[in-house]
This record gives sequence, C-alpha cells and structure tokens, in this order.
Amino acid sequence: MKYVTLIIFVLFLPFFAFADTYTGVAGAAQAMGDFFTDIWSFLDDDVPSFFERALAFFIEKLTLLRIAAQLEAIKLSWSVAKVVMENYQIASKVLSAANSLPRDVKAALLDMRFFDGLNIITQAFLARYVMRFL
Repeated sequence: MKYVTLIIFVLFLPFFAFADTYTGVAGAAQAMGDFFTDIWSFLDDDVPSFFERALAFFIEKLTLLRIAAQLEAIKLSWSVAKVVMENYQIASKVLSAANSLPRDVKAALLDMRFFDGLNIITQAFLARYVMRFL
C-alpha cells in the first residue's frame, strides 16, 4: 500500500504538467494563433489521415472478404463438379473405353498412366466449366 501511495503521489505532482502561460495582449494573440494553428493542423493533417486510414481498413477487409468468397466458391464448384462426374460416371466410361483397346496398347497406356491423366484433365475441365457459373 505504501508503494501505491508513492506512485500516485509522484504521478500527480504539478511539475509534470508543463504548459504555456499566456499573459497580456501578446499572450492573448499567441493563444489565438495557437488555436487557429491547431484547427488548421486538424483539418489539414488529421482529417485526411483519418480518411486515408479508414479507406485502407475498408479496402483491406473487402479484399480479405473477396478472397474468402473466392475460396468458398472454388470449394463449392469442386463439390458440384464431383457430383456431376459421379452422376455421369465419367471414370467408368473411360475405363470401359480402355477395355475395348487391344491388350498391348492398354498395357502401354496404363504404364504411362494415360487414363489417370485423362481423368484429371476431364475433372479440371468440368470444374472450370462449373466455376464459370459462379
């Protein structure tokens, strides 16, 4: 308790407040000049700075919101494209078309992973098609 009283006493001592004293006509003129200088500084520096910071804040939030919306749209379009691929059974149609190929050609294409690549490319085109709607 002793230290708290000492800290409060030191913080509120009057010699920590240094201010200009205005006396007489020259002091009144100086006070008026300081008042108008402060008003001009507020209007010329602080107000534009506030609007600049506010605009930067809103643009930042809008940009983050747009990026988040685009990410969610990508997730939605991929889920829609996946449902379309399951409904049309694209992978099974590619596999059935591969089964009709001669055995050596099919083996070569499987070794090159051609059908996996074709499936990925088909999924990408379908996802891009769905993304055009969003």
